[in-house]
Amino acid sequence: MFEDIKRSLSSIIYERTTSPFYGTIIVSWALWNWRIIYLTFFISEKTLHVDKITYIFDHFSNFNILVTFPICSTVVLLTIIPFVSNGAFWLNLKFENWKKEQKNQIERKQLLTLEQSLELREQLISQESRFEKLLTDKNAEIKQLKEIIETQLKIKEPKDIKTSSTINEQSDYIISDVLDKIKSNPTFSRSFEKLIELIQSGYKVTERSDISTKLITLLEVNNLIIHKGNGEYALSDSGKELTKNLID
Repeated sequence: MFEDIKRSLSSIIYERTTSPFYGTIIVSWALWNWRIIYLTFFISEKTLHVDKITYIFDHFSNFNILVTFPICSTVVLLTIIPFVSNGAFWLNLKFENWKKEQKNQIERKQLLTLEQSLELREQLISQESRFEKLLTDKNAEIKQLKEIIETQLKIKEPKDIKTSSTINEQSDYIISDVLDKIKSNPTFSRSFEKLIELIQSGYKVTERSDISTKLITLLEVNNLIIHKGNGEYALSDSGKELTKNLID
């Protein structure tokens, strides 16, 4: 029980001493009634020839000093003083900004000394040199890349032409070889004529006794005819070239 009372009193005292209102009113009361505090702690009753409480009641019991003036001081300190402090702070900021503006204006109008001008000129020359060097390096790099691209294109172009030429030569050789085989074999020749007729009419080619299966195999493996499914075939571009040569 006593511990609870002690903790409660400690909490109340802490709240009162840390609160802005209570702290301000205590300080205000102490300033207005400093003589009571001085008398209580530093003056002996022997000097007063009477007990201290009686002396205080007889000489320092003015209600205004004890109550009114401390309360008024507290109100002033908690309300008016902060406004005055904020106003002073605002004025100080304004003054600092004004000083900076004046300083900047003076510095803008102030001419550079000879040493400063020479230093600034050297810095500009150095920056220009660095920029020119960087630009030269970039141009050289671009030129080198262009040369590499042109070299690659020159290497690639003949190869592509050669490859295309080789493919055409191979295709011509296949057509010529198959053409000779058909012309030299009467069975292939008759079968080919019938095959062309069936392809153009859209009929099935397989399971026909009048068409040589060897001829179909020869044309298909050489990509001269294309199997469409369901026994139907179509002429490829090379097959069309073969047919044209046979007609001619």
